[in-house]
Amino acid sequence: MIRRGLLLPCFLVVVLLWALPAVADEVRLTDGSRLIGWIVNMEQEVLNLKTTFAGEIKVEWAEVAGLTSDKDHTFVLMSQQVLTGQARCPSRGNIEIVDERVGKLPEWPLGSVLAINPSPAIRYKGSLTAGGSVNTGNTDSKAGNASAKFEARSKRHRFSLGAKHNYAEDDDELTARKTTGSLKYDFFLTEKLYIYAQSLFERDDMQDINLRSTVGPGLGYQFVDSDRASLFAEAGMSYFNEDYDEAEDQHYTSGRWSVGFDYELLPERVKFFHFHEGYYSLEESGSYYLRSEQGFRLLLIGNLFANIELDYDYNNKPLAGKEKSDTTYIFGLAYEHAF
Repeated sequence: MIRRGLLLPCFLVVVLLWALPAVADEVRLTDGSRLIGWIVNMEQEVLNLKTTFAGEIKVEWAEVAGLTSDKDHTFVLMSQQVLTGQARCPSRGNIEIVDERVGKLPEWPLGSVLAINPSPAIRYKGSLTAGGSVNTGNTDSKAGNASAKFEARSKRHRFSLGAKHNYAEDDDELTARKTTGSLKYDFFLTEKLYIYAQSLFERDDMQDINLRSTVGPGLGYQFVDSDRASLFAEAGMSYFNEDYDEAEDQHYTSGRWSVGFDYELLPERVKFFHFHEGYYSLEESGSYYLRSEQGFRLLLIGNLFANIELDYDYNNKPLAGKEKSDTTYIFGLAYEHAF
């Protein structure tokens, strides 16, 4: 039996062990120092290394004197030969690649390595999230939610789409039913600056909205875009249309802004995410609509995460008898995959 006074120290030890990486790579520099982390890639003579102490850092390839890794990486040599395996440092300035299938490969100078884990021409990533609850007995209720996201990215182009559905009823009375879909295309003028075209579609039975839709262009800036963090901001114009079941429809030109931020609090284990976008009417002064989603994802196993999310919508001029804000708490599982 563990004494009560030892519970807190034991708990802290477990948390620290859980947070520590199972494997790590080591980079030795020409000045004798060492860097511990995870090799992301090496392209255009720059090595990207993900660390726990400074996020993702960049190291000039010419400053690297040795390299070892605990997992397989893809190496492209100057001769265009492609090798996959774990890196070893047999001597200063050289690299040796170990492939479990064919064993130890010949030794090469670091200068003969053109790239490590080179980026594909097009990168894809997506996620599926689902959650729900059922109560019977004194309380008779059920709720469910599901969402999906997909993104395809090349050097100059990015295409993304998303869908989300939320449903709830209490004692056979509908309390929530909302469906949202989005479609967006970005064209990068530079590495960070891009123009976009976006559209949003929403149906919300509780707000009497048969279809809310927006479409329009704008300008965006990608401040950060790495495996650990992403931050962008956008501003533009949108045609805003609301088709109601019973109330009079309305439509107007609006200004649009949006901000997206993702960050791995613990690399590959705990993620924070936030996105919001707003529409401000340019025809009816003081009328605006805001929607946002934010939360945390905690790694369970593989690509499976526990998802804790809060969605918040605000319409400062709703229909008579309707609330200005809607808040949805989402607890469920999420699956993420990138390739």
